[in-house]
Amino acid sequence: MVSCRIYLFTYKRNHLLPRAVESLINQTFQNWVCELHNDCPDDPFPAAYTESLNDPRFIMKNHTVNMGAVAGFNLAFAGCTEHYASILEDDNWWEPTFLEEMIALMENRPAVNISWSNMNLWQEKAGNEWQNTGNTIWPASAHTTTFSWPAQQQAISALHSTGAMLYRGKYAHHYLAPHETLLNAIELVRERAFEHPIILNHKPLANFAITINTNRSADPYPWIASQVMLLASYIEASGNDVAIIKEALSYHRQLKPNPMVNFFLADLFLLKNRSLYKYFSLSDWMVIGKWLIRNGHKLNYIKTYLASQKATYIFLLKHTRLRFQESKQNVQ
Repeated sequence: MVSCRIYLFTYKRNHLLPRAVESLINQTFQNWVCELHNDCPDDPFPAAYTESLNDPRFIMKNHTVNMGAVAGFNLAFAGCTEHYASILEDDNWWEPTFLEEMIALMENRPAVNISWSNMNLWQEKAGNEWQNTGNTIWPASAHTTTFSWPAQQQAISALHSTGAMLYRGKYAHHYLAPHETLLNAIELVRERAFEHPIILNHKPLANFAITINTNRSADPYPWIASQVMLLASYIEASGNDVAIIKEALSYHRQLKPNPMVNFFLADLFLLKNRSLYKYFSLSDWMVIGKWLIRNGHKLNYIKTYLASQKATYIFLLKHTRLRFQESKQNVQ
């Protein structure tokens, strides 16, 4: 019988944890076990709450030290004996058929190792009130979309959602990311390790919480640096392919806010061969110039941050090269 291991991560969100747990208990697919990881060693609530459920499928994991979100999430990619695995965060929750429908999707596609569903977006209000925004991450439908490497968004972004993902347990260890990775960018970095194709179920089977408080950093410069690493590794791993560079420039010129400065910084700090500059248009240089006027004093800060992220960049280069090799093999 098909089985699934759920990794539920919680940290000081005792008012939200029961909602996530109840959404798991109410799944139409019931052959699961759940590791509930409490990353606040001094908080007794998760263990007491789990014990009150009297459900042997829950395995309580009280961390002896605060690991942080990135190292904690890596526990979900240590590998397991179950056929499938999934991550449930304490502030998110699933629709009752999430596991049933996502497992069925994967069972019908044995060559696919990663899938995820669309998510409804909910806004937290004061007093633990929640408002359904009526929006979803992707256009909602009954269809699926299969993504081969590379999709244009993947140069500096990612496609999947951690809280709505299903993956095969035997391949989970492939997706361990460096602990130093910026939390804001962990999905973007980890996705480079995903064997493609990957598949999206456009049906909203999970719910994403836009919370009032977040553990993610508000400092914009580590985020910019992370996107710079993604872009530089994408270009370098492609062998500085001219067609790929031009396609990436064409796609990103249309975005708002315009991320053209990332191309400039990728060459300045990581590629260091001016391979991109000759493809910049006058309008590109104007965007870059305006950014430098406002943010030029932060260049050393970005450079120092990038120097602290060597393991992440090595990871990105390794796996992005694998994705391009995989893409060429799939074409043959």
